[in-house]
Amino acid sequence: MANSKAGRARPASANSDRSAAAAARAARTRAAVSATPSSHRVSRPAAREADPELALNDEPEGGYDEPASRTGPPAWLPVATFVLAIAGLAVSAYETYAHFTGSHLAGCANRPGSTFDCTAVITSPQSMVFGVIPVAILGLAFYVAAVPLFSPWAWRIQSRLLGQVRLASVVVGMGFVVYLIYAELFQIGQACEYCSVVHAVTFVLFVLTVFSAAIWGLSGRRAADDLP
Repeated sequence: MANSKAGRARPASANSDRSAAAAARAARTRAAVSATPSSHRVSRPAAREADPELALNDEPEGGYDEPASRTGPPAWLPVATFVLAIAGLAVSAYETYAHFTGSHLAGCANRPGSTFDCTAVITSPQSMVFGVIPVAILGLAFYVAAVPLFSPWAWRIQSRLLGQVRLASVVVGMGFVVYLIYAELFQIGQACEYCSVVHAVTFVLFVLTVFSAAIWGLSGRRAADDLP
């Protein structure tokens, strides 16, 4: 009887030893897993939401770079203004040459009493500012400055000061054009085809520059949220 009871007791003891060993292995496995860095990292926004203090301490000194949605003038606008400035420079240079040499401007109908008489216009008293400075020289100086100012390379410079200079130049130029048109129509009584070309070029430059400043700002770039 005693032997049979001992026989029955041994399996129970063996089972308990195996259970203890399995529990120990499971404990070691859990410890190893907990010590291993998780492959699933908590995202930065989720971590900041879970711990507000982390959001304050984790931000770099310069702040996070927010993706700014920005826009600017289309590629054709700088090219168009550059071509217009070159055209204005060429016509102004030709007018200046004719003014100082007394040459006949090609294509002009220099008939006394006709509507268009370039010679009468460029040699009139109104062609001299204060009786000293030829208007042709002022036009030439304007477009010498306008060519680099309205070039695509200048448009790429995101400078508010440069935008202000560009806008101020066309405002002044357009004001001078209004005066010259008045002088041709009401004082001289005749018009010049070449002068009209320069006036038209200046007007288009004025419109494009004002349009650009109104839509994209004086610096040439404006955040999409700021657009009307």
